[in-house]
Amino acid sequence: MLRRPKRLSDSGVVHFSIRIENYTHIRRAYGEEGARAALSGVQRMLVDLFRADGIVVPEANGEIDVLIWNVEALGAGALPDACRVWLDKFCWLAPLLSIEASGHFIHVWVSGRWEIPGALMQAHGLKAGQSGTCNIGFSGAWPDDRSDWSDRYRSDVGLVSGLLSGIISGSADDTGRQELMLAWQPVCDAAGPELVLYREALVRLLDDDGKAQPPGDVFLALERLGFARVVDHYVVSRVIDELEQAPDVILAVNISAQSVRHDAWWDEIKSRLVAMPDVARRLVLEITETAAMPSVSGAVRFVTSMRRLGCRIALDDFGTGYASIRQLLAFSPDFVKIDRFFVRRASVSAAEGAMLPHLIGIGQALGATVVVEGVETQEQADSVLAAGGRWQQGYHWGRPSLLRTWRHAPNGERSDATSDGSRPENRIISHGAACDR
Repeated sequence: MLRRPKRLSDSGVVHFSIRIENYTHIRRAYGEEGARAALSGVQRMLVDLFRADGIVVPEANGEIDVLIWNVEALGAGALPDACRVWLDKFCWLAPLLSIEASGHFIHVWVSGRWEIPGALMQAHGLKAGQSGTCNIGFSGAWPDDRSDWSDRYRSDVGLVSGLLSGIISGSADDTGRQELMLAWQPVCDAAGPELVLYREALVRLLDDDGKAQPPGDVFLALERLGFARVVDHYVVSRVIDELEQAPDVILAVNISAQSVRHDAWWDEIKSRLVAMPDVARRLVLEITETAAMPSVSGAVRFVTSMRRLGCRIALDDFGTGYASIRQLLAFSPDFVKIDRFFVRRASVSAAEGAMLPHLIGIGQALGATVVVEGVETQEQADSVLAAGGRWQQGYHWGRPSLLRTWRHAPNGERSDATSDGSRPENRIISHGAACDR
């Protein structure tokens, strides 16, 4: 929890209190030297931002006080709004910046609080003093008693550091930064590859040779560290950009279960969608449950709010993730994706093959469009169709491609899925994107 800021002796400054939420993790994994480096690194970020416009004072236990006397440095707009916007952006930016400590690059997760004294508010023609917070809610796994916990933590940070740094720089370089790309794979009707429900965007990272590679265990490490949400918000913004450029497509973006909650970072995305209702209607949010949801009730509120904007919801990894019948009922998803595990196991025995039609039936019984993943051969496509799986995804229907092939379809691919959710005959298809973990 953030501590309440101390009373200001100077009524003419804005006070920020910044807290490193994973300070205990860093101290455990990298020792006191690493903890000091983290604190100093955040202090340098703040000093670089404000320079002569304020003072930055590190405190104990990963906290930093910031006093700003030139409030114009916070940005335009009413002072409370400027404080809120600046703090939200800083909390998003901080995890992307790497801090060097003892030969390692570390990353911090921060929260913050701001307070404007009454005298300063009145000087700006506003009413009594105001305060606010940006506490996105750190969701990383807490340190445990395992002897190898520190090794695992350092290994996870090593896996994700290049991706996080690459997001802020926008490109790969010789310091280990990795550029994030989106590759597209279709979800097709078993009747033929020209009938596309949508396209899923799979995250790819450029290697040293400039080749796009799957992220491997990077996203699992991001979830363990609690950093999946900062990447999810970045990718959602990228997909919204694609929607703006392609007004006749439907795109879906995959988000971790850790991101299915209200926080300040969603406010900017929601504002964009409110301003562009046509874009919202063509956005599908796929919830990947490789991590447990912090709160099912909170997730339901989030899903409800996004659906009110016009977005559609998909539940990914059904059958192998944390998803349950209860969550299916609670979310009422528009799409349910059956994990590829069940396609592979269907060829092992009749008993295991019987699981697939039951899972498909559950999704269909709840009114969802069911997609079966992992279809790699014609034989699998036929067996999935026989089990009731009309919509399929896998190498049999198309390998991931960095090309946006919907821009080049000569006659327009076709589908039953339309931007308004209806299913008329002979409509031009819309495509989709989602980020595979």
